[in-house]
Amino acid sequence: MKKVLFLIFISVVIPALLYFALDRENIDINEFRLNSGYQEVKLSDGITSYKDIGEKNNKVIVLVHGATFGSLAYEEYVNVFLENNYRVITYDQYGRGYSDRVLSNVSIELMERQLKELIEHCEVEDVILYGVSFGAAVVAKYASNNKENISFIGYQVPVINSANVPLLSIVKIPLYGDLLSRGFLVPSVLKRIEEYEDLMSKKLIDHYIGQFEVKGTEKFFKQFFLGNAMGDRLNDHNIIGSNSIPSYFAYAEDDIEIDSQLVEEAIKNYNNPIVKKYSGGHFFSSGIERKVAQEFIDNIKK
Repeated sequence: MKKVLFLIFISVVIPALLYFALDRENIDINEFRLNSGYQEVKLSDGITSYKDIGEKNNKVIVLVHGATFGSLAYEEYVNVFLENNYRVITYDQYGRGYSDRVLSNVSIELMERQLKELIEHCEVEDVILYGVSFGAAVVAKYASNNKENISFIGYQVPVINSANVPLLSIVKIPLYGDLLSRGFLVPSVLKRIEEYEDLMSKKLIDHYIGQFEVKGTEKFFKQFFLGNAMGDRLNDHNIIGSNSIPSYFAYAEDDIEIDSQLVEEAIKNYNNPIVKKYSGGHFFSSGIERKVAQEFIDNIKK
């Protein structure tokens, strides 16, 4: 009997205590988005926080962020785009930043629908898209289904077919997946920025860490990583390429998170795309955001 109780204590009680002890989520999303400076719109799947800046009659660039950083990370890009007389729309995807934590049907289709509905809400009929990392996957999915209203696409370190997410397999472990996700997966996502901290503002670092204190964020990321969000986008690139939409690729050959060979495979679907290779890994743009953004603009104008 003592052995049974001991096993229950070790296998059930201790994991349960650890699960609650490691809980970092203590903020409601409405509290987190107070004084954010973002506009809010209720779309079909939840509230989306966004910014729509610049003259309404100017050409529109919609910037789509990656898997973990929200749109706040791209303020320098926005500034460069505005300086070049573009209207800029930037937003937080569901589960990140100031937008709602959607916990069901987390998929690439969800993210595509959010982008499509936001573009419609902002009454944009002709758009330039710029997607970073997972944001590039969302852009590709959207562009493959909405070819008629896109005049140019920029992809930065694009996810083509899954990123190398450390410890992803642990969340699939029966009974203990939630604990291991809380104890290892989320901390590993937080740890991603450590080597770039000296290149980021305190405001951005605090925001990045703070979003993981919002209730529902951990559950969102579990569903996000286990679903099809980072699935194969090669067919989307084939469709986009076959429709001759002018496109721009910026990536790093030394990126350990995104397979550069897959990026090059995607590029083969395009007719004379603009391709820029950098070094510095997945976050090669850290510290040189304005340069990268201006280079994109310069290539649109060619």
